[in-house]
Amino acid sequence: MKMTVVWCGVVLSHLWITTVSAFPPIPAQIKETLKDNKVYQPFLDTLDGLTSKCDVCHKPGADKKGKGHGLNDFGKVFHDRFEAKNYKKSQDEKKTSEALKLFQAAWDKSVIERTSDGKVYGDLMKSGLLPSKNE
Repeated sequence: MKMTVVWCGVVLSHLWITTVSAFPPIPAQIKETLKDNKVYQPFLDTLDGLTSKCDVCHKPGADKKGKGHGLNDFGKVFHDRFEAKNYKKSQDEKKTSEALKLFQAAWDKSVIERTSDGKVYGDLMKSGLLPSKNE
């Protein structure tokens, strides 16, 4: 009986850890995707200066595991265009270039969208700002 309880605990903790670390840190993907695009250099400089690089897509201090993942407006736009299942599969199969292409496709579709104020996310980033107000 004790072994059954121990094994259940091991399995449950493995499932929890697997869920928590579903994706690699997205800020690294942003930097990799934009590193050769000079118009985004001001945004990359801003990104480098952030204490929490997750603030590009998430509201500061928000529960990233809760409903809505604590996403800001830009994060929601990106999330809707991101093929998470295919991205995760590419990562699991060590197909890094394929995963980057999926990330790039979602990014390219997201940066052309507009904020609630009518500003284009990509234009905000090109001027060195975060794409969302993080409210």
